[in-house]
Amino acid sequence: MAQNRLDLIKVSQVSDVQLEKNQDVISGTLHLTDHNLIFSHSDGELWIPYPIIHYVERRPPSSSDLYPLYIKCRDFLILTLSMPNDRDAQDVFDVVQKLTCITSPEQLYAYSYQPRPPFTAKDGWKLYDPVAEFERMGVGKHDSWRFTSINRDYSFSPTYPRVLVVPTKISDNVLNYAAKYRSKARIPALSYLHWANRATITRCSQPMVGIKQARSIQDEKLIEAIFASNVPNGLNGQVVYGSTAANLIIDARPMANAVGNVARGAGTENMENYRNCKKNYMGIDNIHVMRDSLARMCDAMQGSESIGGGINRFALQRSNWLKHISTLLDGTLVIVKSVHIFNSHVLVHCSDGWDRTAQLVSIAELCLDPFYRTFRGFQILIEKEWVSFGHKFADRCGHISNEKYFINLANTGGSAAANTIKDMQNKLYKSGFHQRETSPVFHQFLDCVFQLIKQHPARFEFNIKLLSQLHYHVYSCQFGTFLFNCEFDRAKNQPQSKTWSIWDYFNSNLEEFKNPDYDPTLDKDISNDGGVLLPDPKSVKYWASLFGRSDEEVNEAAAAAAPLPTVNAVEATEIAESDQEGGGNHVRTIKSDTPPLNEDNDPLRNADTDTGYSSAQQDTPVSSDPLSDPLSADGTPKPAIDFTEVSSRIGTMVNSFSRFTINVGEAMYSRARSTSESVAPRQVERELGSIDRRSPSKTSSSTNELLGAKEPMDHNHDSPLRSSSYPYFEQIKPSTASPTLVSSPLSAANDPLDASPHSPVVATSTWKSPTPPPKPIQEERPIEKSDHAEEQQQMDLKDLPHPLWISDSQ
Repeated sequence: MAQNRLDLIKVSQVSDVQLEKNQDVISGTLHLTDHNLIFSHSDGELWIPYPIIHYVERRPPSSSDLYPLYIKCRDFLILTLSMPNDRDAQDVFDVVQKLTCITSPEQLYAYSYQPRPPFTAKDGWKLYDPVAEFERMGVGKHDSWRFTSINRDYSFSPTYPRVLVVPTKISDNVLNYAAKYRSKARIPALSYLHWANRATITRCSQPMVGIKQARSIQDEKLIEAIFASNVPNGLNGQVVYGSTAANLIIDARPMANAVGNVARGAGTENMENYRNCKKNYMGIDNIHVMRDSLARMCDAMQGSESIGGGINRFALQRSNWLKHISTLLDGTLVIVKSVHIFNSHVLVHCSDGWDRTAQLVSIAELCLDPFYRTFRGFQILIEKEWVSFGHKFADRCGHISNEKYFINLANTGGSAAANTIKDMQNKLYKSGFHQRETSPVFHQFLDCVFQLIKQHPARFEFNIKLLSQLHYHVYSCQFGTFLFNCEFDRAKNQPQSKTWSIWDYFNSNLEEFKNPDYDPTLDKDISNDGGVLLPDPKSVKYWASLFGRSDEEVNEAAAAAAPLPTVNAVEATEIAESDQEGGGNHVRTIKSDTPPLNEDNDPLRNADTDTGYSSAQQDTPVSSDPLSDPLSADGTPKPAIDFTEVSSRIGTMVNSFSRFTINVGEAMYSRARSTSESVAPRQVERELGSIDRRSPSKTSSSTNELLGAKEPMDHNHDSPLRSSSYPYFEQIKPSTASPTLVSSPLSAANDPLDASPHSPVVATSTWKSPTPPPKPIQEERPIEKSDHAEEQQQMDLKDLPHPLWISDSQ
């Protein structure tokens, strides 16, 4: 394999090469090996593994007769290598392309890497033992949980770990049926058992609800058993459900994304089928939005020549990166409070359960358990929640690159043609057509850990340098730990016998990555926080050192720009509480700032196998109107009309009008029912007594009171009509004869909107209907016509008050 790669190297060394990086120019010699590009200069060497190269552009010759190669790396290193002649530039371009774009994981750097000197620690592949780790949490000490071997050969769920922990009362046969209801058979399984109260964090994938609103009794029983795992029994042996405050089902997606997946046969839980729990939507955007946000932030960090290579603070603001980090920390805070403070269980899922689910679960465990904040515990956490539970490292990190990322603009025959081709390539590159699966999911997890270290500097045994090295080696492919998508792929390729574990590297250099401020005694202080950290979603900052920038340069520039918009993630809660008889009071409470429909959150534009849809909201600085701002996101002048912003404004207006129309319709219907009920006389109530499902209102008024009173009605409830509508009744003279009354056609048998079995029946009875009245149940005194009745018949609907005049005070 190594010999074949060596055969691809046309040129192994190029002298008199200029390297341009951050406005600095260095001369040296370029070396091309089978796995690394090495630039040697008087002050040292710069090693670039081929897998970490993300984008290479060969540009036309410069004014100084040099032939540049523009290179972007996945660790945010951006440089230009200028060759002395055209042939060397073309040879280097071809070699880098062929050695970067591989076809098999065994061609990666990890399969040929040998440390010099050898590592002193060599147990990295044996670091994580799932049985030992779950026993450390308490599994086995109590009879609520058990280990299952149902996935021992990965046939049950290929993307799940071999060892799973499930409730003891749930058999493997039930698990087989429940797996059919969850995407990729990723059933609810235990991730964390809290040391303080035996509350749990479990994870899974989305349910396969579909348009027909399918359900699974086995899945419901499995979740019910999870939520009852730490519920004590009463004196009579019955379960005391009130001992847990509020069990949660966390759907990490925005509500629009979750509901949109129903059309694809998936969706989200119907809370009418799940007892003693509620559901929260965390509003974390999908992988496409995160990838675009990272690209915008990288461009802003790079700056532009017009501002001297400095940071474009407005473009940095518009990247929305800190907004996404805040949303993740906000979801983490909900989980931590539910588990530690409210003694409740939390079930977390997104679409397939290997991206946003891994983020929320791992960050929450880092806050809940001090063990995971130690050097060894942090390694076990990553092995458990990311590697073992099937985060798609190979796809999300793009280990096997694509030739589309190598663009040759040197032989285009003119600057105009070069610019045209470059624009087309950039559009293709930014559209994500060839990188749909790549996304900075693990990067965001490391960024959240960075935020926690900044907020609690004495609570972590490791330092920020370890996070930076983790980010680098995830993309460098120097170690075999992060090369595959799941545990099953790792078992097939056996990197344990062919590559080194990244934990061997860290454990052999412990002193380099230790935090000098770490104080383990703080985690034992019960009077303080008992070892549980509560993240602050509002106290976030850019990870400047990861981009080769200083903290003052980046975060002070961001502070100088307009303040970040408040994080208003789409949040909804669906509650389903059942009593012991199985009855229910089903309440759905939704409070949200729904993002406007635009090109980033159109559910028809951003379908994905993992998330389905996107709902990104491109926030703009408060101090600048996006339509009047003369600068675009990258700091360049905008055209006279920005059609993206115009379409976003139109989408906002349409979405707002739709919500307004729905609210007005519901208000009109509700007020109309309450209005007609309040003006119905007792005679109608007696006639409709057989279908009225509640006692007659004690506040009903007689006909003379309604038609002849000179003062507004004074009932226990305020009048449903404004005082401005009262003259319509005041113009009618009182009469001793009662008007002809007609029962309402809207009864319990034919009211399509009366969904509740306890909803009041509405009766309308203000004037005679042109259709003959129904035969009364009891014989009544014949009603004489009067001038007043004739006048009432002549009234038209246009004489009634407009629905929008109805008071909303009720």
